[in-house]
Amino acid sequence: MNDKRRHKRFSVDILGINGRMMFANEVEILDISLGGVSLKVDRRLNIGAEYTLKMGSNDQMISVKGSVVWSRISGTKKGSRDDVIPIYSAGMRFSGVTGEKAEELARFIERVTNYTHEEAHRLSGLRFNMRFPMSAPGRAVLGLSEHYAVKKLSLGGMLIESAEPLAIEDRIPMDLFLPGERRIQFVGRIASCFAVAGNDPAKYDIGIEFFEISVDDKSVLKEFIFLLDKSGP
Repeated sequence: MNDKRRHKRFSVDILGINGRMMFANEVEILDISLGGVSLKVDRRLNIGAEYTLKMGSNDQMISVKGSVVWSRISGTKKGSRDDVIPIYSAGMRFSGVTGEKAEELARFIERVTNYTHEEAHRLSGLRFNMRFPMSAPGRAVLGLSEHYAVKKLSLGGMLIESAEPLAIEDRIPMDLFLPGERRIQFVGRIASCFAVAGNDPAKYDIGIEFFEISVDDKSVLKEFIFLLDKSGP
């Protein structure tokens, strides 16, 4: 992201342009019930936010939605660049777990704990938040999204501000919301990531390259860039 760029960049801070990044983080399940789950994850989860949790093996996968009811730092680990990464423990309350979905989840609990699915139904009925400890630490994938603000924009990429650092060269599915209720979708390549001084909590300036983008979305972006260029400074 040096100054010798192929595309002219425009500052768009005052326009309030924002977007959304989609992640799929592997998490460790600590315990589970028909009502919810507690887990460990290396990313802060926002209280009240809804996420999709996929659990099980490839041939026996269950997907449930839930909202975060509590979250706290429970430890740290060392990253690939010797940086310290916080580990969070969080609790999620499931939503829409009724009928066939409740039966499916009860049978999943039977597979991963020492309880039968009948016990899972009966005990959760008496105490909706009763937890069944996993017989072994369980791995799952948590689908989550985070919003970002756009500071600079060009036909080839953008500079965004995010509350979370991102790893260089990662490819992340992203949405960009333009004025006029227009949305473009693409895969962004992380080209740079720098902490912005003087912010508490921390914020990061992240350079994004438009890595995979459809012809139609590229056309929408090109039209918007043309308007920016035409409007002048």
